Amino acid sequence: LFYISCGTLEMNLEFSELSFFFLFPILVGVVFSNGDRWKQIRRFTLMTLRNFGMGKRSVEERVQEEARCLVEELRKTEASPCDPTFILSCAPCNMICSIIFQNRFDYNDNHFLKLMEKLHVNVNILSSPWMQIYNNFPALIDYFPATFNTLFNNAAFIKSYILEKAKEHQESLDVNNPRDFIDCFLIKMEQEKNNQLSEFTFEALVVTAFDLFGAGTETISTTLKYALLLLLKHPEVTAKVQEEIDCVIGRHRSPCMQDKSHMPYTDAVIHEVQRYLDLVPTDLPHAVTRDIKFRNYLIPKISDAKIMLAS
Repeated sequence: LFYISCGTLEMNLEFSELSFFFLFPILVGVVFSNGDRWKQIRRFTLMTLRNFGMGKRSVEERVQEEARCLVEELRKTEASPCDPTFILSCAPCNMICSIIFQNRFDYNDNHFLKLMEKLHVNVNILSSPWMQIYNNFPALIDYFPATFNTLFNNAAFIKSYILEKAKEHQESLDVNNPRDFIDCFLIKMEQEKNNQLSEFTFEALVVTAFDLFGAGTETISTTLKYALLLLLKHPEVTAKVQEEIDCVIGRHRSPCMQDKSHMPYTDAVIHEVQRYLDLVPTDLPHAVTRDIKFRNYLIPKISDAKIMLAS
């Protein structure tokens, strides 16, 4: 609503700068970046995920495959009471793995479980109220280093794993048949190798993949958990959703994006779930790209000194 009230695309861009965040050194991918890096990497990532079928398999097909695996895991409970948190966390994380690394993992795979654990711990740390305090008073890190050591070590582990996979991909890369996001990024790196201003480097590949994990795992699993909770609490809504699913999709095929326009009630329920759970109550810190007056308030441009400190 804030951006809509600003009125123009130009005004939106003026509010697009990322503000100072003392954890910047470990969060410098698409999410925590500015300028040309943000523009180039974001444009490439969106184009790759939206418009490109990696290895002749679209992102939609990968989602459908993981959805089938999720349903099979739920069937193993044999309709007995259970806590679905773990299963609902595995599915979106595996989806990101499929997009980035080509292949999904078994839900009991040790590498997969360790990756999930590191991501989950870091999300809990970053979303804690104490982190807001630490960000405003960075000196506190000297008095409570354990939490931050855990955060940094987990991030380093994930990035190291992604880099290892990227190097494996480089050895078997076929530019005519990219298998996943890493292959697409490596091809772009090769195309840009003579461009000294290119943002497509191994470092950028690692932190962009790191961002995809951060943005696409806990967010989706939390949404799924709330969706199940709300559908259980409102059986009349569940019945209407099931009726629409049976009418449009039936029981013998997987849903696809083309079904969305024919399922307004289910679409509305999903949006209501997202509204209800308030997934990201506190947005990322933003700043303006120039001094700007908004509703009689002067918002100054972030200082170059603070940008250098954050970098």
